Amino acid sequence: MHRGFLFSFLLLLTVNVFGQHPYAKKFPIIDAWIDSVMKEWNIPGLALGIVYKDQLIYGKGYGYRDLEKKLPVETTTLFPIASNTKLFTATAACMLAEEGKLSLRRPVKEYFPALNFHNDELNARVTLIDMLSHRTGLPRYDGIWIGATFNRKELVSKFAYMQPQIGFREGYIYNNMMFSAAGMVMEQVTGKSWEEIIRQKIFEPLGMNASCFTTEEMKKYGNYSLAYFETDSGQRLLPKQYEAQSDALGPAGTIKSSVEDMSRWMIALLNNGMYKGKQVIPKKAIDQTLEPFTVAEKTTRWDELSNALYCLGRSIQTYKGIKMSSHTGSIDGFYSQLVFLPQQQLSIFIIFNAVEASSLRPIITFPVIDRLLGLGYTPWSQRYRTTYLTEKERGKRITDSVRNLQIKNTKPSHQLSEYAGTYTNNIYGDITIEHSNGELVFNFRRQRSVLKHFHYDQFYTDNKDSDAPDFRLYFLTNDKGEIDRISTRLYGDPQTEFIKKQ
Repeated sequence: MHRGFLFSFLLLLTVNVFGQHPYAKKFPIIDAWIDSVMKEWNIPGLALGIVYKDQLIYGKGYGYRDLEKKLPVETTTLFPIASNTKLFTATAACMLAEEGKLSLRRPVKEYFPALNFHNDELNARVTLIDMLSHRTGLPRYDGIWIGATFNRKELVSKFAYMQPQIGFREGYIYNNMMFSAAGMVMEQVTGKSWEEIIRQKIFEPLGMNASCFTTEEMKKYGNYSLAYFETDSGQRLLPKQYEAQSDALGPAGTIKSSVEDMSRWMIALLNNGMYKGKQVIPKKAIDQTLEPFTVAEKTTRWDELSNALYCLGRSIQTYKGIKMSSHTGSIDGFYSQLVFLPQQQLSIFIIFNAVEASSLRPIITFPVIDRLLGLGYTPWSQRYRTTYLTEKERGKRITDSVRNLQIKNTKPSHQLSEYAGTYTNNIYGDITIEHSNGELVFNFRRQRSVLKHFHYDQFYTDNKDSDAPDFRLYFLTNDKGEIDRISTRLYGDPQTEFIKKQ
């Protein structure tokens, strides 16, 4: 459904197609599919790169990187690749291991004594492999880094408060924080920042000259994409303003890159570290990133896919019987998938800029694979569209059920001014509640939102037609009846209390 959004595609071919190439006749079919999926999902802009052997055989930008200014997506357009950063971090760690500067299998506290976990077992046993394969047993705690302004050292100081959800090495829990910590271990043994390590070991040798790490660098480059979300009314697309990215996240997801730059990375990984006749990355380092350590998916959703095993910065499984390694990325309205088919010597990267199409992220390259290899038609977009609409309706029912719990005609137990103050938590930092013009205002990191009364001492934010996240706050009292705590959940993390500062 377009809901009044008049979409005009610009199909910009910025890399020559080799007319004699065996896959060349498939490209118009791929273009037609991308055209249809962009219309179906109301995607403003998308970029595609296909590498075969040691060449980018197809690179193309579709639609717009800036709707208002009608700026087209090009193969040189920078997008945040989010968690597709993780393979860069894992590969660099394996390169340092090959150089003898660290061991992937020794406790990380040997290299970084200031890194303290919640218990003695984790302190004594956690290795880089544990961090890079998501098997520490620690839950995500994404609320620590989302929108945070503190640095990586301050981030690591929070680890001691992070309680395990399962036993050490008992299973897979995806954890961005562990990748950030792994980057800091690398910094300790080299005396260089994680950014310097990636730039010197990967970007510069591969000629990834446009790729960068910060929003400021991306904007300075100029040719970058905005992300878009649909308003609650569904009548129009707006550029996202809320930014979750934090420099502290770094090694887990802050790289910005383009199809042209990513193609160089894809070529090197497909060719055992060789790029333009030079061994840029040791083959053993690449092989190490493909060693499985945890079961990422114990059950499969679709018959076409086998169970996924997580290695270091990427997962491996089969797709319609074909061996595949892959990873996805999602942050601030940007979604990507990077896939390698080693036996076919193919790699595919797709990235796009629409929040509502986020559910396509894990399968966006599969229709391209089907068309390139003649694997038969699978209605991936329709499957995920059905799931998206089902989940959207489910979310509405949950919201309605919460609203139905509201006890009407109640009032806060205290004067609004008594709720004001700064509330702090060792992991997340401070929440400040202001009393202004007869309203309570919620301030957390970069977000500022008016609080609405739900019932009794419960309040909530309602950022209608905004891309900022919403929160529900429970104000609690001490023995004297004074407001002294807030209980809330941040970005899906466990329920947490913030204590009022005196």
